[in-house]
Amino acid sequence: MASSRWAPPRQFFGFVALLALLFFWAYYVGVLAGVVAPGLHPAGAETGVEQGERRELDGHGHGM
Repeated sequence: MASSRWAPPRQFFGFVALLALLFFWAYYVGVLAGVVAPGLHPAGAETGVEQGERRELDGHGHGM
């Protein structure tokens, strides 16, 4: 009695290879693009500068 092993179809391996290629391509394009927003910081990030001082330094205080 010959034992038959289940094997996934060839299309599955092609799909996985295509998916990996797309991820690597997207990563490479991101590396080429570099830093998109170097001055962007998450909300609430500690910068070591008080809120009032920062308003004076960047010029966006608008008198508030």
